[in-house]
Amino acid sequence: MAYLRARVSFRRISDERIAAWRKIQTATASDVMNRGQAMIAAIKPVTTNTSICGQARTIQCILADNSIMHYASSTAERGEVLVADSGGITDAALWGGVTTLEAFKRGLGGLVVDGAVRDIRESKDIGFPIFARGIVPRGPHKAFGGKLDVAIACGGLSVKPGDLILGDDDGVVVVPLEQEEEVFARAVNHRKSEAYWFGVLDSGTPFYKILNIPEPEFMD
Repeated sequence: MAYLRARVSFRRISDERIAAWRKIQTATASDVMNRGQAMIAAIKPVTTNTSICGQARTIQCILADNSIMHYASSTAERGEVLVADSGGITDAALWGGVTTLEAFKRGLGGLVVDGAVRDIRESKDIGFPIFARGIVPRGPHKAFGGKLDVAIACGGLSVKPGDLILGDDDGVVVVPLEQEEEVFARAVNHRKSEAYWFGVLDSGTPFYKILNIPEPEFMD
């Protein structure tokens, strides 16, 4: 397979909006999207820095081949998040310490890969945020090919170039770019509702009453 790249053009989210999104937790973003758009639990943070907030640079890997990821890490723009589909294979790591160092020095926003990574101690020391399906010492092959800037599947979700990627201790959420403005407004309002709930809880009111959950009936 050749190395292929799609011609894409998408709306860039402003630095000010990205800074505002950083205050939104993944759980909140998922809640306001009908409790969806969260990657499967197998995609976990593997470094100490779990904060990701940036637009996706998508990668379609050939199984056990990471050569297209090297190109992506060398050319992605500052703040972009590399999101890679490697078919969920965890027997070979597609990312290691050298690529972590390059991505960190270039100011990339993080990595999400539906596959495995390695050199975790180095990556933890660097502080670059990485979410992956697994960790394994076995390295990848190269030179078989891959695709860049195409729609992919990662962690059970469809991800397109430019989609907003949020990551924290709970996991990863994908906000489709065409819904970003609407979801942001909903998330801000949701946070205001949560602030109200916290205030009521401080008054001693049970949370189930706040949510209007009925009292259970006794069984005969």
